[in-house]
Amino acid sequence: MENFLLQAHSGWRWIVLLLIVVTLIKALIGWLGKQKWSSLDSRLLLFSRIAVYIQVVLGVILYVLFQGWANMRFTGEHVSVAFLAVGGVEFGAARARKASEDAAMFKFTVIGFAIALILIFLVIAAAT
Repeated sequence: MENFLLQAHSGWRWIVLLLIVVTLIKALIGWLGKQKWSSLDSRLLLFSRIAVYIQVVLGVILYVLFQGWANMRFTGEHVSVAFLAVGGVEFGAARARKASEDAAMFKFTVIGFAIALILIFLVIAAAT
């Protein structure tokens, strides 16, 4: 069971990265190109958030059930930075939903997802 969850957590990160990168690029193109916010943008935002939350749930299950406090330096840093990355995604998504103009929606998505992407790369680098 532990190996399956570890493999799922390791493999799912590529889906998370793909969705975040695609959403970030689409938002950057929309922001710089002065495009209208579309249903595709909303769906990308939603699917990225869902993927991130699945990744977090897998990580929390692994942490609670199998690793605990055994390797606090790795798990403490990994968990802390991962939760900050979730915060970046949520910041971008929440501010985009509250924005009244399309440009602001794209801008906040870019900012939040760029922060999350940098933090995710830090988490992956720390894990290897």
